[in-house]
Amino acid sequence: MLTFLLIVFTSMAALAQSKQITGKVLSPEGTGLPGVSIAVKGSTKATTTGNDGTFSIDAPSNSTLVFTYVGFAEQEVKAGDGPMTVNLSRDIKTLDQLVVIGYGTVKRRDVTGSISSVGAAQIEKVPVTSLQQSLSGYIHPSCVQGSKG
Repeated sequence: MLTFLLIVFTSMAALAQSKQITGKVLSPEGTGLPGVSIAVKGSTKATTTGNDGTFSIDAPSNSTLVFTYVGFAEQEVKAGDGPMTVNLSRDIKTLDQLVVIGYGTVKRRDVTGSISSVGAAQIEKVPVTSLQQSLSGYIHPSCVQGSKG
């Protein structure tokens, strides 16, 4: 019973030390950044910023928050008592490191096949019955001028 009470009081003390941390994440131009990932270092607690760059997260007192966003340098900031303002700086070397593909993202060095883009104007030129046909490069013989078949 004594062990149980000790665990309960220890848990309550740990919860009492947790606090609501709020703030805003800004770009170098001073605008709020939406979708910035914010994690409490050393734990699984995380959140993202809203459309205007604001965030709110429950974290232990004196915790360190890690801010990450594509195209910006990762930043670690010690949580303070009042609302935080975090200014992220651009990380130019990471802007060309990701290649977006139809079903996910991969690092440029991991791409082994060829990559091309197809615009709407190109797709409209070829009469097809499905998106797969328009991307496959197949052109029906009746679509070629001067063809009989």
